[in-house]
Amino acid sequence: MKYLFIPVVVLVLAIPVSAKDRLSFKRVDKDKPAQKPVEGTIEKEDWKEVVIKLEGSASGTYSWDKIDSIEYGDEPAGIKEARGEYVKGNKEGAAAAFLKAAEGLKDKPIFLAHALFNAGKCLAEVKKYDDAIKAYDDLAKAFSGNRFFKEMHYNKVSCYLAKGDREGARTAIKDANEAAKKESVEQPFQILMSLLDAEVLEADSKLPEATGKFQAVAAQAGSKYPAIAGKAKLGVARVQMQSNRTTAQGTYESITREFKSQRAVMGEAFTGLGDCLLAQGEEKNDLDMIKRAALQYEQTVVLYFPAEGQSSAAYEKALTAGAGAYVTLAQKATSDRARELYATQARSMALTLLDQYPSSSYKQQATDVRTKADDELAKVPKNK
Repeated sequence: MKYLFIPVVVLVLAIPVSAKDRLSFKRVDKDKPAQKPVEGTIEKEDWKEVVIKLEGSASGTYSWDKIDSIEYGDEPAGIKEARGEYVKGNKEGAAAAFLKAAEGLKDKPIFLAHALFNAGKCLAEVKKYDDAIKAYDDLAKAFSGNRFFKEMHYNKVSCYLAKGDREGARTAIKDANEAAKKESVEQPFQILMSLLDAEVLEADSKLPEATGKFQAVAAQAGSKYPAIAGKAKLGVARVQMQSNRTTAQGTYESITREFKSQRAVMGEAFTGLGDCLLAQGEEKNDLDMIKRAALQYEQTVVLYFPAEGQSSAAYEKALTAGAGAYVTLAQKATSDRARELYATQARSMALTLLDQYPSSSYKQQATDVRTKADDELAKVPKNK
């Protein structure tokens, strides 16, 4: 009789199950649990909100500030494969996979947006800025008001700045503002573009104008948009760093006190603070100041490493500069124990950079620091 049950089981397992999309929500009140997740079929995603068809005829509309995550029931295999490559650290392979996936998604705008945006992000991370810009342009042409509207335009301008094309950056900012007006994108985006205007002035070495623009953006953003305000104050500190490191140090320190809830701002602030202290320590041959610099870099590395999808620039610099500070301390150590501790930490930070970011612009510098750290470790007696 048991053989009669086998085909029945097989038939039951073969019945297709309708895959549903699932929205999970942020916890808005610390004293109350988050809203329960909802399931259905996502009908639309744009810069402002997501619309999901629920059971029956009802639909739900939710703004992005309320959504914690989305699980797609029918996410294309090509996007999953591309994300897998990215998780493995193969960013060029991920970019190629995202672009390949996009080719078959012309009739699926939601997933097309995911594929092209992530392709652009991966390409920018491996410094293929022209290719990244093309991916963002292709996305804007296919779906101007897509979910990634703000990040897409911000990243595109950043690509132009990274490759030194300030005129291209200005044009991209103008295009972004025009697109925002057409799509009725909310005010914070215009403030964000003003922040990029200030960065262009900084890149042009128009420092007084850049400082004024950064300060104006910080005031305009205020406490309502702390992430933008923090970025603007970081810009002020960077400009100060070029003429008065002591003043810049004070600005970075104030940022670390004011923006504790802004992870990206805090990481860049501690890295900048490390830069100030390291430069002064090296000028004065002040080992205590170099130690303080190393500890600021460690704050970024340990506490404020980049969240998924965020820029890793400050983190990469903190790893490399921190390793350099520790190797300097190892070279100047007066005991084998201190030399070993400092050199070991230098080596660890350099290796982390090389392992996590093999295409980093700091690769050669980290490689050199690792070699110096190994040289210092070789000086430590084996039988201490």
